[in-house]
Amino acid sequence: WVDAVWDLEFTETEPLDAYKAEEIAADGLKTCTRLYHALEPFVAGGQESTENVWTLLAENNLSHRALVAVLHHFVHVGQHASANVQQRVFGLRSAGLYLLLLEIPGSIVNQVFHQVMFDKCLAALMKCLPQELRKRKMAHAQSSQPNARRRRKKGKQCRNDNTSMREVLEEEKEEDGEEVYFSTEDLLQVRNAIFLLLKNFLRLLSKFSLKEKPECMQNCIEVFVEMTSFEPVLHEFKFSAAMDVNEAKYIPELAYYGLHLLCSPLHGTEDKSLQRVFQQLLKVILMVEWRGSRYEALPITSAVTSARNQAVTFISSLVDELKEAVYPLLRILLQHICTKVPDKADYRPPAAQALVTLLDKLPCAEFAAFMAWLYKCSVYEVSYRVFALDVVLALLELPERSPG
Repeated sequence: WVDAVWDLEFTETEPLDAYKAEEIAADGLKTCTRLYHALEPFVAGGQESTENVWTLLAENNLSHRALVAVLHHFVHVGQHASANVQQRVFGLRSAGLYLLLLEIPGSIVNQVFHQVMFDKCLAALMKCLPQELRKRKMAHAQSSQPNARRRRKKGKQCRNDNTSMREVLEEEKEEDGEEVYFSTEDLLQVRNAIFLLLKNFLRLLSKFSLKEKPECMQNCIEVFVEMTSFEPVLHEFKFSAAMDVNEAKYIPELAYYGLHLLCSPLHGTEDKSLQRVFQQLLKVILMVEWRGSRYEALPITSAVTSARNQAVTFISSLVDELKEAVYPLLRILLQHICTKVPDKADYRPPAAQALVTLLDKLPCAEFAAFMAWLYKCSVYEVSYRVFALDVVLALLELPERSPG
């Protein structure tokens, strides 16, 4: 069974024998906790101890390939819509165990990393969330697209490598089985398990490079951006690499820390990383949800507005930190705000305010160059001209700039 799972690269695999799966999960989360505590010292240990963990497994006739295959089984089961709270939490903890294995030095040599398994664990952050909560986050799109299910199912037959993580999550969600009821306590258990798994991801990404894994990098950015609006944040938090993850209390805090982490040189050139992050945050700023090549406006709620404000603050902090290096990418982001803002009276002023907040971060020369571009852009379409007026009105609220 283990060989088959690896040979099929964790796709279309047969489930683990029901008796064995039940035996492993019999003690509930204690099994995951004991294994986690047993492996954790090898992450922080010296070189001598970390070299022995893989031989230790082999000497005790324990195959790390078998362990990964078993973890994949529980991660997969926990993502079914029909999964109960125990299966979801067990799946999330299993994903955390896999990430812990990747942290241990020697994991690359022993070929523990597999992109499909990594993406499966990443998807658990969203897919283990009960349907009733996910529906609240996406009800606006589902209600306005009665034929969405038919189109997406038809499209699955020709899915290509450019399919986004978000599209995969939506598509698979609709193909799952019946939903089950979750109490408030159940939802809190799942939420806390998601919080812990996200912390596992951040700890891994602080040392495990995705520079040579662009698809994993893109998927991480997409999921982290989704997590920025996971729940309300009841206090202000700083966006910086100096943030102490252990002091974070909310999932959006961790998500923004993760986005900041992905912009570090460890994961590739700053330009490419920032471009990907800005591209995903654009929809948050515009308060829209992308659907293929077009967008749909989100209902303007306090949660959506708060997420937009946090996104603007995060980008502002990146500009303050990186200065000149980020100016060209910021200019592109501002141009996209101008051309992609929904042509609706309720959406233009907030977008204009966000644009002006970010525009004010530019030095005078870049500021003037962008205003010249905005003037030229406003000539071509009525919607651009209307938005340019909203931008000018927002600019009037700023203090006059000093030359230089």
